[in-house]
Amino acid sequence: MLENVGEVDLEFFMAVEDDGAISTYETVATFHVEGTDEDFIVFVEEGAQEGEELEVMAALYDPAEVVEGNAGMPLVTLYPIENEEQAELVEAVLHDMMEEEE
Repeated sequence: MLENVGEVDLEFFMAVEDDGAISTYETVATFHVEGTDEDFIVFVEEGAQEGEELEVMAALYDPAEVVEGNAGMPLVTLYPIENEEQAELVEAVLHDMMEEEE
């Protein structure tokens, strides 16, 4: 039985894809939206090389559902972003993060 691991370091995590395959990702950011009580995770595929163009992906997730997967790596259930407001929010957060890095 999978057990919630509570507050975990999500630097890297695994997710089960729609086809049942397990993929490993590197977390770019996680954030919580108080007004809607939603948690978002922004991530890229693990192993991307420096200078390589990255596909940045985002999804909803529930921190309470994060469980310990293989080799102690967190297993995260990802939920699709369902509407334009959520997509715009993620885009705005990423934009702010990029400005802070400059």
